[in-house]
Amino acid sequence: MRTRLLTALIAGSTFATGAYASGDDSCYPRWSMIKEDLSICSSLAFLSPGNDSQVNLRLLLADKGALALKPQPLNATDLEQGYGPVPFPASRLYPVAPAADQAAVERPDPLVAPLQRLGLTVPQSTAGADLLNGEGSRCRSNDRDSAAAFIGQVLDSTDTSDSERKALADSRLQMLGACRWTPEQQASLMPTQLSSASAQAFATYLRAASDFYSGRFNEASQGFASLANSPQPWLQQTATYMGARTALNYVQETAFNEYSELDLARVDKTLLQQAEQGFAHYLSTWPDGAYAVSAKGLLRRVHWLGGNDPALADDYAWQLAQADDQRRNLSLDELVNEVDIKLLMRSTGPLQDPMLMAVSDLMKMREQATPPLTLADLQAQRAVFADQPDLYEYLLAAHALYRQDDPGQALKHLPPAPTPDERLDYLGLSRHILRGLALEARQDWKGAQQTWLDLLPKAQAPLQREQLELALAMSFERDEQLSRVFASDSPITSRQVRNILLSHVADADLLRQQASQGLDASERNLALFVLLYKDLMRGRYADFAEDLKRLPSPLPDEKLGYGLGYVYQPGPSLALFQWQGDKAESGYTCPAIVQTAATLQTDAKNPQALNCLGEFILRNRLDGMPLDQRRDADTLGGSAPGFNGPVFSRLDGYRLVIANPKAAAADKAYALFRAINCYGPAGYNSCGGQEVEPAVRKAWFKQLKSSYATTQWGKTLQYYW
Repeated sequence: MRTRLLTALIAGSTFATGAYASGDDSCYPRWSMIKEDLSICSSLAFLSPGNDSQVNLRLLLADKGALALKPQPLNATDLEQGYGPVPFPASRLYPVAPAADQAAVERPDPLVAPLQRLGLTVPQSTAGADLLNGEGSRCRSNDRDSAAAFIGQVLDSTDTSDSERKALADSRLQMLGACRWTPEQQASLMPTQLSSASAQAFATYLRAASDFYSGRFNEASQGFASLANSPQPWLQQTATYMGARTALNYVQETAFNEYSELDLARVDKTLLQQAEQGFAHYLSTWPDGAYAVSAKGLLRRVHWLGGNDPALADDYAWQLAQADDQRRNLSLDELVNEVDIKLLMRSTGPLQDPMLMAVSDLMKMREQATPPLTLADLQAQRAVFADQPDLYEYLLAAHALYRQDDPGQALKHLPPAPTPDERLDYLGLSRHILRGLALEARQDWKGAQQTWLDLLPKAQAPLQREQLELALAMSFERDEQLSRVFASDSPITSRQVRNILLSHVADADLLRQQASQGLDASERNLALFVLLYKDLMRGRYADFAEDLKRLPSPLPDEKLGYGLGYVYQPGPSLALFQWQGDKAESGYTCPAIVQTAATLQTDAKNPQALNCLGEFILRNRLDGMPLDQRRDADTLGGSAPGFNGPVFSRLDGYRLVIANPKAAAADKAYALFRAINCYGPAGYNSCGGQEVEPAVRKAWFKQLKSSYATTQWGKTLQYYW
């Protein structure tokens, strides 16, 4: 149920559904400023409950200087789906994948140097490289780097003979070729005739490692434990790390259900505690050790498997705060995704990190959040935000506006106006955007507009200006000041925003103005197309004839579909209005559309002209034209349209001809034929207009097959729907 806030912002508008081509799983933008529930395809550039939580987290990270906001440029698919810069799907903020033909940065093979010292051949493939990456996966560490590290330690061991070194190295190289061995295969893999204690210790490590990769965790654990006090430093450190990793992998064997989902009831708490203690011991003993970064990451996984959200939140807060990328086991982009999936989507309790708490709070402010965030919950968090009072005040304001429907209370928590020296970060933008929305909810359109106009010179960070332009455009539209969007000094230059308003709200005078004074040729072409189309489809035939004189010569061949609201279709060009009405494949002859319009201007019920206007729509695939759809009242372009009156539909035109006793036989037969086909082949009306009951369609069919049986349409039509 919509709240009073939303009702206030769209007072006087009529609700209507305006989704076009939305019957698939693709993402399409929803052009609104108030999003009280998750709008996964339509995030905004300010902190909002409706944003994808990853977007809110990225905005706050950008303010910290930790992860710059780098939106990808609009590509062809974005345009086909109707997107502009704002709103946007979260994927727009993902890092750009390297081009397929981009040369990989090659680094020296770490195995070359140590194997040259031993006179061994470098292997060409590594089994671990073919497996999926991810925390806790076993085989990923069976790679050339780990093999080189082992062989390097063997080479540096002064107590090991040359033959022992070669045997140990050869065994480790053979392990690169697979990730699982039966006990018999393992026995043939292990080196023999090792006499020195150091060589035997290295062999023990190899045996434990092969047990680990083979999934024999009991044996692996025993082997690594036997090396925990090894006098060889590398073996001691590595065995300690691998012992904890073995316990973690053992836990994972049973922690997931048949759908690969974590089931906390299936987690072995004893083994998990062993893993946690093992990683903690490793990190306390070797805080800067070779596996410290990995151990921190795997400890995070331990907390996730154990359902320990407070500890997990602390892990993420630490990871996100690291300025040095080398101290994280994942990139910040990857961490943002992981935080969302593993913490924010399941956590219900308070968190101690203000950034993560803020993102979680915004999620719980959604209208359908369970449980919802109460004011008492938010007030109890004050201490968490002690060092970030502006963020806390914003959350209080957002709760007042979105959940309490109290714009006056929201304004008490927001700054009165931008200061001259204010640097506009994303939190600052969010506070001023929210202030404007609260003012609009109180019908103070001018106050909201001035707030956002004052911000425009300060909008320097990515997407800030585009966000302000959307806010201003919607405010001008609701305040019946659409002309300000298209004034010569208008700050609103976003192509998609202007296109939507021209297509759905602009009146004839504004369209004529933009047809000659638009920002560029594309806008001028679009304005003229909308003008001509609406003249024609709303029965303004005299205006159509006059406005047709505005067509440029030569005609531009620009396809205007994306500007008109088509999805995945290039749509028509201005050449549409020079349709000559050539004899159609159905055998019904029509004159040029300009002549049809002239006839209808003289006689609005002329049977042939009505049929031919329908033919114009049919042959140019204009049924369901986006320009004919009313947009939702809470979205850009959702206010009252500038062109009044009903839109012509083929079906209504055919019905007028069918009901006309003076219509010629050919005209009436063709109208019957086409009206029946409006419902073929699935029984749904594809022609618009008022619905017709099946009994009426049956009567039409009988009339066509009896009274007009000798016409080609009476002969060819075999069914009715």
